[in-house]
Amino acid sequence: MAKIKLLDIDTRSPKEVNKEKIKQETAEIVKKIGELQSVLYASHSRSLLVIIQGMDASGKDGAIRDVFSGVNPMGIRVISFKKPTEEELDYDFL
Repeated sequence: MAKIKLLDIDTRSPKEVNKEKIKQETAEIVKKIGELQSVLYASHSRSLLVIIQGMDASGKDGAIRDVFSGVNPMGIRVISFKKPTEEELDYDFL
């Protein structure tokens, strides 16, 4: 079985993408994430781990800013990972 690397995957959005529709859907999802985060935070019994991985300048900061804009900052903890080792660079995942 051939190994697929992230570098082999085209990251550009398809030409037929409706940006306005995506913005509307994102706004609805952001609202829902905020509601779910309130319930999760109030329960004090579960946690959610979100890992956002991408190459330099891949838009991670923008994605975090957009998707988590409806989340209460008091209920989150952000941890940044150090530069990967040479061995870690051989893999397409954390």
